[in-house]
Amino acid sequence: MTGNFIDTYRFSFKKIRKNWKDDINLITTDFGKIRVLDTLGDKPVILNVPDGPNVIEHHQELITKLSENFRVVCFELPGIGFSYPNSNYNYSFPNASKLIINLMNILKIENATLAFSCSNGFYAIKTAELFPQRINRLFLTQTPSLDSMNKWTENAIPKILKLPIIGQITNIFSEKKFAKIWYKYALPKETDISKYQKTALHSVNNRGCFCLSSLVQGLSKEINSTLKVLEVPSTLIWGNKDFTHKNTNKESIMEHLPNCEIIEFHNCGHFPELENTDKYVNLINERMKE
Repeated sequence: MTGNFIDTYRFSFKKIRKNWKDDINLITTDFGKIRVLDTLGDKPVILNVPDGPNVIEHHQELITKLSENFRVVCFELPGIGFSYPNSNYNYSFPNASKLIINLMNILKIENATLAFSCSNGFYAIKTAELFPQRINRLFLTQTPSLDSMNKWTENAIPKILKLPIIGQITNIFSEKKFAKIWYKYALPKETDISKYQKTALHSVNNRGCFCLSSLVQGLSKEINSTLKVLEVPSTLIWGNKDFTHKNTNKESIMEHLPNCEIIEFHNCGHFPELENTDKYVNLINERMKE
């Protein structure tokens, strides 16, 4: 049992305050209205999602630099930012994969490369497993194996958030706190975390969501899932200064992606794509030419 219906119910009464740039839109999918920034054009497509409490605004520099060579579609998954989850969304791997393909179909995107991070990386892998003909390549960051991620969750996520219903209720009263303190542990000590915090709290304070409890509970039901992709090329970027993952084995991802290339970003924490954007974009440019 999960308590995600609590979030579905409470956000059904909230009206979104659309105080964002004109190039960001809400797109109606089978799983709710999804907040999307699409740079448009006929370049190769990269789908990118923020890892909560990050939102699209955290990715602006990344989007700008990637858009020189790619059409970038950056969107917030249900339960993050202003993508309110509906009753069809349960945070399962197949569910999220169907959402990704649903969004691609709506935007008339035949093939895309997925640039996902942390637990969202499992959604990317499952999509490549179920729809290999639609996915060109995977770029993941801070995504280990399911077993390693489960161990990470045991240490990094408060136990109360793992309890159905109680977790969701706790989340309601603590999401601002979680959104604020997360960066303290996820980024290197010398990093100025204030800009990350400010952007995350601006989202939450303006009716954005951070349904961490529902995400954790949904993923916990997938711990015994089978994930394996052989045909789709993949690269894992790993920040070696991520305190939350200090005991995580990055090579464990090869359980799901046996042919995965693993590249370590030194002096980066949980968000290497944001902390060293130039290096990340250069890597993508190089690999996409292969």
